[in-house]
Amino acid sequence: MTAPQTPMLKVTVLHYRDHSHDEETWLKWYNEEQIPRFMPIANRNGIDRVEIYFTPSFFKTQFQEDLDNLKGGCAAGWNMAPYDAAVIYWTSDPQKVRNMLTDPDWEDKVTKFEKGWIDQTKVDVQIGTQTTYIEDGKIVNTTPKEYPA
Repeated sequence: MTAPQTPMLKVTVLHYRDHSHDEETWLKWYNEEQIPRFMPIANRNGIDRVEIYFTPSFFKTQFQEDLDNLKGGCAAGWNMAPYDAAVIYWTSDPQKVRNMLTDPDWEDKVTKFEKGWIDQTKVDVQIGTQTTYIEDGKIVNTTPKEYPA
């Protein structure tokens, strides 16, 4: 087993698309306008890593069907989350996130340009730590146990 990781704080912001835009137009805007606006600010404020993943409706529909059909009848209440993008900020110090959000450029170059693109009435935020347990085909950060069948 390798040495345990030092956990970093993971702040995930779940954005919902303003439905005045179709998914294709919204994704184009997000990739070509939104990301270039906020990456320099995140970087300047010492955010250690930023990841984004998008959740197109065709994936959500397909995998909702999988949940409904493959969970052996126990899928009641299992639903694909309705957000359109998850922005994940990794940091060793929560003050870095506070600094980013209070940076004058955040309001001037990011927030005001989200209006009409991101639904400002609902944004979900998650915060915690994350530990990897399988990496590069190897079990890490735990000692496997065998249990009788």
